[in-house]
Amino acid sequence: MKLRTKPPAKKTKRTTNASSPTPSSSSPSFSSLPDEIVENCLARISRSYYPTLSIVSKSFRSILSSTELYVARSHLRNTEECVYVCLSDKSFEFPKWFTLWVNPNQANSMVEKKRKKKKTIGKLLVPIPSSNLSPVSKSAIAVGSEIYVIGGKVDGALSSAVRILDCRSNTWRDAPSMTVARKRPFICLYDGKIYVIGGYNKLSESEPWAEVFDIKTQTWECLSDPGTEIRNCTIYRIAEIEGKIHFGYTQKTYAYDPKQGEWECCEGEVAFPRSQCVMESVLYTFANNYTWEDDYGCKWWSTYGYGEKVKGLESLLEIHKRNGGSSDNTTKLVACGGKLLLLWEGYMKHNPNNRKKIWCAVIALEKRDGGKVWGIVEWVDVVHIVPTSCKLLHCLVVSV
Repeated sequence: MKLRTKPPAKKTKRTTNASSPTPSSSSPSFSSLPDEIVENCLARISRSYYPTLSIVSKSFRSILSSTELYVARSHLRNTEECVYVCLSDKSFEFPKWFTLWVNPNQANSMVEKKRKKKKTIGKLLVPIPSSNLSPVSKSAIAVGSEIYVIGGKVDGALSSAVRILDCRSNTWRDAPSMTVARKRPFICLYDGKIYVIGGYNKLSESEPWAEVFDIKTQTWECLSDPGTEIRNCTIYRIAEIEGKIHFGYTQKTYAYDPKQGEWECCEGEVAFPRSQCVMESVLYTFANNYTWEDDYGCKWWSTYGYGEKVKGLESLLEIHKRNGGSSDNTTKLVACGGKLLLLWEGYMKHNPNNRKKIWCAVIALEKRDGGKVWGIVEWVDVVHIVPTSCKLLHCLVVSV
């Protein structure tokens, strides 16, 4: 009986390698984990990484757009403020909505225009699914993680529709319609309710001039009739001031008291800034008109109603002027993530391509010199290019 001779060492080594599992086959992949664990992991990272992660697989895209993921983020107290932008143009079938995507690897510094080489884009507008039922409306408001679009026009006709954009999943749904159709109602959020006034040219006295929407119960209630003077008043702005809904214009202002259910005429002038936001209980405003240098720029307001300019923004204001920010009332000021964001349409006089730019600036704030507020421009650049006829309708901040 012959004994088997051992194979050569080289052959044995090859056979061993062939039979050994490869590292990739023995290591579990992230996608093989249960959805609950994947959701928990994704809920712990910044939402700015989500666009990149969404291209990994279909299952990732599904999880990233799920309500469960944002419930997990809420439980972990890892919600973030995000900016949503709406653009409208006659060439668009419906208004287009975007999120302002923040590159997590961006450098916190003013963009150096002298560098001609490739640069990392810090922010840009990323389109989200638009609603083919959403009216062209200038009345929209952010409530938590949702955006309410109220009234407007659909196929040229006034609409009473209310559409809600759920910013957690970027999906649309219907809310109960208003009692009457309104072209451009003036809306204001106060104490969990959305107050809606005006918004049409002619209306009989039997129809409500104003109504209020309870966000919790999702129901509408008509407000009492304000009388002929208020019904026919001119309205440029609306704002909640000290528990009352003020509306009108600087020289003539009215108010509605929700607690008393009464309308009143206000004495004196009430300032209605074209663009404003509140951050850490401080009101910030931005005025476009640079004819009067004292008015042009960003201001912060004390509790005594005294406005003072935010210092250190001279370079930004020059960029704003030079790139058409003062040519129209389209500059939007919002507070997001503890910083101010300024967005505007960049009109260009010599424009053979019939295009214009949407600009964005990020401003960090700090106090110096005995309480003076200084702005540090961390970033400013173009985030989108659109037709010249396109309008920057809305810039809203939601928490997701």
